[in-house]
Amino acid sequence: MKSKGNTPEISLEDQLKRLEEISMLLDRGELPLDEQLKIFEEGMKLAQVCREYLDQAKLVVERLGGDSH
Repeated sequence: MKSKGNTPEISLEDQLKRLEEISMLLDRGELPLDEQLKIFEEGMKLAQVCREYLDQAKLVVERLGGDSH
């Protein structure tokens, strides 16, 4: 995955770990509402980035190996 601008590249694994952390924090329900909204927004952005990464990876695999479906 390419980094955008001056933002350092974060691995897919690290992004998925952060999504897991966010999910656990939200499930606990212990944070104030404003904090919950902030991390929910962060989680939605991370989920979109991960989805795009996986979509691109799928295209590469299909190009290299052909679509078996």
